[in-house]
Amino acid sequence: MLDIGFAELLVVSAIALFVVGPERLPSALRSMSLWVGRVRRGFEEIKADVSREMHNEEVMRALKESRDEVQDIADVSSAFSIEPPTTINTTANTATDTVTDSETLPDKGA
Repeated sequence: MLDIGFAELLVVSAIALFVVGPERLPSALRSMSLWVGRVRRGFEEIKADVSREMHNEEVMRALKESRDEVQDIADVSSAFSIEPPTTINTTANTATDTVTDSETLPDKGA
Protein backbone atom coordinates (compact mmCIF):
# COMPACT_ATOMS: atom_id res chain seq x y z
CA MET A 1 0.00 0.00 0.00
CA LEU A 2 1.77 3.16 1.16
CA ASP A 3 5.45 2.82 1.83
CA ILE A 4 5.81 5.21 4.77
CA GLY A 5 8.76 4.77 7.10
CA PHE A 6 9.25 6.01 10.64
CA ALA A 7 11.15 9.13 9.54
CA GLU A 8 8.37 10.20 7.15
CA LEU A 9 5.79 9.61 9.87
CA LEU A 10 7.72 11.86 12.28
CA VAL A 11 7.95 14.65 9.69
CA VAL A 12 4.22 14.46 8.88
CA SER A 13 3.27 14.45 12.58
CA ALA A 14 5.55 17.45 13.30
CA ILE A 15 3.99 19.42 10.42
CA ALA A 16 0.49 18.45 11.60
CA LEU A 17 1.38 19.59 15.15
CA PHE A 18 2.51 22.99 13.87
CA VAL A 19 -0.40 23.48 11.45
CA VAL A 20 -3.29 22.24 13.60
CA GLY A 21 -1.92 22.94 17.06
CA PRO A 22 -1.63 20.71 20.11
CA GLU A 23 -5.17 21.42 21.35
CA ARG A 24 -6.96 20.35 18.18
CA LEU A 25 -4.56 17.61 17.06
CA PRO A 26 -6.42 14.68 18.74
CA SER A 27 -9.79 15.66 17.26
CA ALA A 28 -8.19 16.24 13.84
CA LEU A 29 -6.58 12.78 13.97
CA ARG A 30 -9.90 11.25 14.99
CA SER A 31 -11.81 12.86 12.13
CA MET A 32 -9.00 11.98 9.69
CA SER A 33 -9.13 8.33 10.76
CA LEU A 34 -12.94 8.33 10.29
CA TRP A 35 -12.52 9.62 6.73
CA VAL A 36 -9.84 7.04 5.97
CA GLY A 37 -12.14 4.30 7.31
CA ARG A 38 -15.00 5.50 5.12
CA VAL A 39 -12.78 5.53 2.05
CA ARG A 40 -11.50 2.03 2.82
CA ARG A 41 -15.03 0.67 3.29
CA GLY A 42 -16.04 2.28 0.02
CA PHE A 43 -13.17 0.61 -1.82
CA GLU A 44 -13.96 -2.73 -0.17
CA GLU A 45 -17.59 -2.45 -1.31
CA ILE A 46 -16.45 -1.64 -4.83
CA LYS A 47 -14.10 -4.64 -4.81
CA ALA A 48 -16.89 -6.91 -3.56
CA ASP A 49 -19.28 -5.63 -6.26
CA VAL A 50 -16.72 -6.16 -9.01
CA SER A 51 -15.92 -9.63 -7.70
CA ARG A 52 -19.62 -10.51 -7.55
CA GLU A 53 -20.18 -9.25 -11.09
CA MET A 54 -17.20 -11.24 -12.38
CA HIS A 55 -18.61 -14.37 -10.74
CA ASN A 56 -22.04 -13.68 -12.26
CA GLU A 57 -20.48 -13.29 -15.71
CA GLU A 58 -18.64 -16.61 -15.30
CA VAL A 59 -21.86 -18.37 -14.29
CA MET A 60 -23.76 -16.84 -17.20
CA ARG A 61 -21.01 -17.88 -19.64
CA ALA A 62 -21.08 -21.45 -18.29
CA LEU A 63 -24.87 -21.56 -18.62
CA LYS A 64 -24.67 -20.30 -22.19
CA GLU A 65 -22.08 -22.96 -23.05
CA SER A 66 -24.27 -25.65 -21.50
CA ARG A 67 -27.30 -24.38 -23.40
CA ASP A 68 -25.32 -24.43 -26.64
CA GLU A 69 -24.17 -28.01 -25.99
CA VAL A 70 -27.73 -29.13 -25.28
CA GLN A 71 -28.91 -27.36 -28.43
CA ASP A 72 -26.20 -29.12 -30.46
CA ILE A 73 -27.25 -32.48 -29.05
CA ALA A 74 -30.89 -31.72 -29.81
CA ASP A 75 -29.97 -30.72 -33.37
CA VAL A 76 -28.01 -33.93 -33.92
CA SER A 77 -30.73 -36.11 -32.44
CA SER A 78 -33.39 -34.42 -34.58
CA ALA A 79 -31.21 -34.84 -37.67
CA PHE A 80 -30.97 -38.58 -37.04
CA SER A 81 -34.56 -38.80 -35.75
CA ILE A 82 -33.31 -40.14 -32.45
CA GLU A 83 -35.72 -39.81 -29.60
CA PRO A 84 -34.24 -38.88 -26.26
CA PRO A 85 -34.10 -41.78 -23.82
CA THR A 86 -36.98 -42.04 -21.40
CA THR A 87 -36.88 -43.51 -17.95
CA ILE A 88 -38.27 -47.02 -17.80
CA ASN A 89 -39.43 -48.85 -14.75
CA THR A 90 -37.02 -51.80 -14.97
CA THR A 91 -38.69 -53.93 -12.32
CA ALA A 92 -42.02 -54.03 -14.17
CA ASN A 93 -40.42 -54.70 -17.57
CA THR A 94 -38.18 -57.47 -16.25
CA ALA A 95 -41.16 -59.50 -15.08
CA THR A 96 -42.98 -59.15 -18.39
CA ASP A 97 -39.82 -59.91 -20.38
CA THR A 98 -39.28 -63.20 -18.58
CA VAL A 99 -42.86 -64.26 -19.22
CA THR A 100 -42.57 -63.29 -22.88
CA ASP A 101 -39.24 -65.08 -23.22
CA SER A 102 -40.54 -68.28 -21.65
CA GLU A 103 -43.60 -68.26 -23.89
CA THR A 104 -41.65 -67.75 -27.10
CA LEU A 105 -38.75 -70.13 -26.37
CA PRO A 106 -39.26 -73.69 -27.60
CA ASP A 107 -39.18 -76.42 -25.01
CA LYS A 108 -35.98 -78.37 -25.47
CA GLY A 109 -37.13 -81.23 -23.25
CA ALA A 110 -40.04 -82.29 -25.47
